Amino acid sequence: MQEINIGQQIKQVFETKGISVTEFAKRINKSRENIYSIFSRKTIDTGLLLSISRVLDYDFFKLYSGSNYVLQEEVQKLQEENKLLKDYNKLLRDLKGK
Repeated sequence: MQEINIGQQIKQVFETKGISVTEFAKRINKSRENIYSIFSRKTIDTGLLLSISRVLDYDFFKLYSGSNYVLQEEVQKLQEENKLLKDYNKLLRDLKGK
């Protein structure tokens, strides 16, 4: 299994959420300084990771469940995209038929 730098993963997701470090710290009951420490960690307590997952609305635990989970997630995305394309094609056929 590939080594995971959880702090780096948390930082990447955090940066996409548009909240400040101060707000993030408040939501997980930590100091601003502790947030920067979290971003540099290679490992993390599961309780803290659960809090972070909830605040950032991202399941960091899936990173540890191996490639099978990643493949399942990709399959789900492709199925959703396929459904959207089918719906789009149906709309185009309906418009063409009118």
